Amino acid sequence: MGELAQQIDARFITEQILSRFEARADEIVEEIAACTVAEVDGFRGVDGSWLEAEMRIIATCHLQTFLGAARTGAPPSKALSEARERTVQRAREMLPLAALVHSSLIAQRVISASIAREAESNVASRDAALALTAITFDYNIAVTAAMAQAYLEVVHGDLSELASARRELVDALLISDPARRSTLGQRAMGLGFDPQRPVAAVVAVVVFDGEQEPRQPTPRWASQAIARCSGRPERSAFVVNRERDVVAVLDGGGSHPAGVVLERAAQTIRQVHSAELRAGVGTPFSGIDAFRDSYREALRALRHTSVARPFVFGPDDVPLFDELTTSAPEDAYNLIPEATRQLLAADSIRETIEAFFAADLQVSVAARALTLHPNSLRYRLSRIAELTGRDPRRLADLLELITALRLLADGDGDGDGARSPVPANQPMVASD
Repeated sequence: MGELAQQIDARFITEQILSRFEARADEIVEEIAACTVAEVDGFRGVDGSWLEAEMRIIATCHLQTFLGAARTGAPPSKALSEARERTVQRAREMLPLAALVHSSLIAQRVISASIAREAESNVASRDAALALTAITFDYNIAVTAAMAQAYLEVVHGDLSELASARRELVDALLISDPARRSTLGQRAMGLGFDPQRPVAAVVAVVVFDGEQEPRQPTPRWASQAIARCSGRPERSAFVVNRERDVVAVLDGGGSHPAGVVLERAAQTIRQVHSAELRAGVGTPFSGIDAFRDSYREALRALRHTSVARPFVFGPDDVPLFDELTTSAPEDAYNLIPEATRQLLAADSIRETIEAFFAADLQVSVAARALTLHPNSLRYRLSRIAELTGRDPRRLADLLELITALRLLADGDGDGDGARSPVPANQPMVASD
């Protein structure tokens, strides 16, 4: 048999398989729809009767597109346009992309199996079926690529618009007068901030290993990590990526409270980006007007975060003394005598003062904490008094040394106890 005759014979065999396949189209459509409904977890919760009807429509499109590709060599452009349009609609309905891709792969599986069933037992028919199966892969690659591109265009556009709207809402809640804030409730609801639910304001920053200052601009993956751990779809979570921080409104309780969400997000950020998430959390609240107070507390709490304590919940976790020293003006820092600065630069001296302060001036307790003999601690305290002119065994002098130690820690920003600086881009908060 000549080459031309072989080609004609192969096309004839292929068309026979396609004709038998097409004759069973309704049966194949039902199988694709049933498998999709049963197997795709991303469609759970969608109305069953609607989903089955929708899957039949999509399965019919799959079959028509495949038959067109098998007979012409490529998926019809009209079919790809229809696939993009369907995907745009599903993206706006917030169906996950993974579910759409999964359903497309199920269709390919069923179609491939049906082709194999329609092939005869001879070699020529099997070869033709194998060639048709290869076409299902090419067709599915083209359709899936069109779907993914359309879906991502919708999601990226929507997320960008949502992020901008949420930033504007945060600024409006912080700087507008009470009468104006009261009109923002409906807008907040549409952006994922339900004023009727108990929630808490969160202000977070990202610090990389070896760096003292938060990374600026704040990486977008920081807000994504928080949103994805919040228990809500990313586009529904109220998480705002700003220039120097992330502002979020997280649940005040339930299965995804702020602390749990931040811990999970921090774990992801450590593992994937080798960075540290630090955050201040305000008091849980309900009502749009209370956001500003919770935000203020979160911002204040952020100043007291450290490597050892990455998440601080204000105001309970913020001692008044620490807040006073952290927020002290630069003039107070400049009042520390040079001799005191030099002495407090030594780790052993700082540890001694902190331990003695934590032990309520009890030598025996502080000595145990420092693994020192009490007499060794007494000698060290005497030397501190001699070199600084401030006797740590006197409460007033000890408070002065502790204040100097905290101010120096904030000013230098070194060590595990160093507090995170508050980002400098915070909007002014108007007084009522």
